[in-house]
Amino acid sequence: MLLGLRISNVAVIEEVEVAFGAGLTVLTGETGAGKSILVDALGLLLGGRADADVIRAGCEDAAVEGVFARTPVLAARLEELGLPDLGEEVLVRRVLGRTGRGKVYVNGALVTLGVLGKLTRGAVDIAGQHEHVSLFDSGLHRVLLDKYGRLEEALAAYGREWANLREVDGRMDALGGDDAKVRERAEFLRFQLDEITRLDPETGEDVKLDAERRRLGSAQKLKRQGAEAELLVSGEAPSAVEIVGRALGLVHEGVKCDATLAPVAQSLSTALSELEEAARLLNRYVEGLESDPGRLGEVEERLDALKRLCRKHGATLDGVLKKRGELETELGTLENRREILEELNQERKRVEERARKAALTLSRARKASAGAFSQQVREGLGGLAMGKAAFEVRVTAGESLRPDGMDEVEFFFSANPGEPARPLAKVASGGEASRLLLALKRALADSDACGCYILDEADAGVSGAIADVVGRMIREVSSHRQVLCITHLPQVAAYADAHLLIRKSVKGERTVSQVLSLSAGAERTQELARMMSGVEVTREALGAAEALVRSAHRATPRARRESGPEGNSPRGRLRRTA
Repeated sequence: MLLGLRISNVAVIEEVEVAFGAGLTVLTGETGAGKSILVDALGLLLGGRADADVIRAGCEDAAVEGVFARTPVLAARLEELGLPDLGEEVLVRRVLGRTGRGKVYVNGALVTLGVLGKLTRGAVDIAGQHEHVSLFDSGLHRVLLDKYGRLEEALAAYGREWANLREVDGRMDALGGDDAKVRERAEFLRFQLDEITRLDPETGEDVKLDAERRRLGSAQKLKRQGAEAELLVSGEAPSAVEIVGRALGLVHEGVKCDATLAPVAQSLSTALSELEEAARLLNRYVEGLESDPGRLGEVEERLDALKRLCRKHGATLDGVLKKRGELETELGTLENRREILEELNQERKRVEERARKAALTLSRARKASAGAFSQQVREGLGGLAMGKAAFEVRVTAGESLRPDGMDEVEFFFSANPGEPARPLAKVASGGEASRLLLALKRALADSDACGCYILDEADAGVSGAIADVVGRMIREVSSHRQVLCITHLPQVAAYADAHLLIRKSVKGERTVSQVLSLSAGAERTQELARMMSGVEVTREALGAAEALVRSAHRATPRARRESGPEGNSPRGRLRRTA
């Protein structure tokens, strides 16, 4: 749901801020007042392409900001894309520069246009601009049909079999391609494995050898240092042992007079024992330490060989040992490739048979849903003065299995009798697209996750009683989700929960567009009368406008009248995020 929109320096709009609520909001105004600019600006927030021509003359940049309600879908996408989550609202800001370089911010974080498109995809449907109408994206037709038919269980059953099939294919691919390539791979594995096996490293061997190398390389230095340390501890006077022994004797004498010195005597006694033990260890260390140039050479040669092996495999010694196990496993598999492939081929046949059975079950369910869906859309078109239009959901089963089954699903449409139905995106004009979208949305009301519909002149080509039917149907759809409708028909505008008037004026010799929120009562009645009679609002037009409002009020469900147009109080105020 769209809560608010701010536009700065876009075409004839200098600065406009609008708050939107739930239900039906209509946008009216004279031709050229700037109604479509609002829709175009919203398209920019959905990741649409833009050029410098949209920037108001005399300005270096333009900005469009929007606040969307944080739905579970948007919350999940924020997490998936690593974007900040600010709670109840999602703030999007797009800045366009005259040099062609722009910036996009989501909740204050700078993102790419591609990330913006991923975040907002499906959040808003704009009829009349095919690049933003998800219903006209043939890639989504299967998804919409599956949702309409509530085929989640059949999809899940097929998905499990498809995953099993891909797992078997993955194991078969791992066995390599033709025999020549397999033999080449096996020889390479044997070479790598033999190289590791010849050296036969052990876990932690490099660490142990490095320590031994340092000790052997410093044997003479260590022997000298050890001997000097031994002399200091227990050698010629005054040694550490002798000094501590004297101190201990003096303290023992003192204890005879003052027992509080007993802990000191104990500490000195412990220190003396430790020094004597250290002297013995140093003596053994010095006597056992011998220089061994031959062993040093062996250690350095072994270390160099281990380091070369690690560099070659780009891993630590533990990584090399792990790779040895992997090489042995893969080589064993390749050497028994024919037997394993035969087993996998048999397994694949069984798994593919189950997958095809699940795909056929899914395909039959889709075809059954397609007929009911097509009928509902045609009924909706009939109420929108397009009773002779053709609409069909075609489900074509293919031979190959895919992640979504084996079917091609596409919507076909023809507005004129006698003309063959063609793919939807190729035949629907702006006005037809809006009404077709309305009929589609009505049929999908229980399954479509989109929270906001933009209907750009959904009333094109209709009048009189048909216009009232259009208004009622739009009002019906708006009871389930937010609808923003640009209209030239008072019969449609009369059903609105909120009414926005786009007015063009001259400010300082520059044309600017303003958006005025009309209050219920006189202001809305005056605008409906203008839509009926033109520039001069007659008394008859005012009377007819009042009658339209009363008629729409009677047609509105009582519960909705009593509760009011929920969510149409100002909310979603925009605040600067970047």
